[in-house]
Amino acid sequence: MSKSDAVRILLVDHSRGSLLFQESILRRRAAAIATALTGTTGIEIARSDQPQLIMFAFDLFDMTAPEFCREVRADAATRAMSLLLVCERESPEHAELCLSAGCNDVIYRPLQRHELDSKIARLTTIPSRRELRTLTRIEVSIEKNGRFIIGRSLNISASGMFLEVDRVLPGEGKLRLHFYLPGDPKPLQMECGVLRAEFTGGTAKYGVSFSAANDEERERIERFVRRLRSRELL
Repeated sequence: MSKSDAVRILLVDHSRGSLLFQESILRRRAAAIATALTGTTGIEIARSDQPQLIMFAFDLFDMTAPEFCREVRADAATRAMSLLLVCERESPEHAELCLSAGCNDVIYRPLQRHELDSKIARLTTIPSRRELRTLTRIEVSIEKNGRFIIGRSLNISASGMFLEVDRVLPGEGKLRLHFYLPGDPKPLQMECGVLRAEFTGGTAKYGVSFSAANDEERERIERFVRRLRSRELL
């Protein structure tokens, strides 16, 4: 992998020891790593280096992690970057504060390499869009941790959907979507994985993959997409 193709990750923590430890874990991923000891420096580096992922602690010396999240989401130059909080398992309230402020996900100390690899892969991978997709607004019931939230699709393909939600989804737990395709009387219930999140104002947008879709479900979505696309070409 060339340097220009490497995943760019920014580490922000007031502790030099924590930065060195995280950097040692990430070195084997052939990632391009940048570090910052304060939140302000981290935001400056994020603007200039354009990392795909920012890993950060709760205490950033000159600001708290929720303040850092809000700064990142408020700036058009950094808004789309993935945010991963590194925190103590004994402080779940820190995770809730950051998720409410626009953080994508949380990982707890002590860091486990398999879990870290999985979260980094998910937060830095932009899904392929070679399959047909179409712009469409469908009301979607989003189920997570036994709770239901209403969202709207912005586009859909056989492999996933781009969703708009009026609140930030909880960071843990499985995600399941319940919706009807216009003109199709049979409901779809799709288990999903979140690939990417964007936050603008009070709206959250999530790119999700249909992780457990079967052939019949994919074919129904593909037929719907082809039908809409054919109308768009008229």
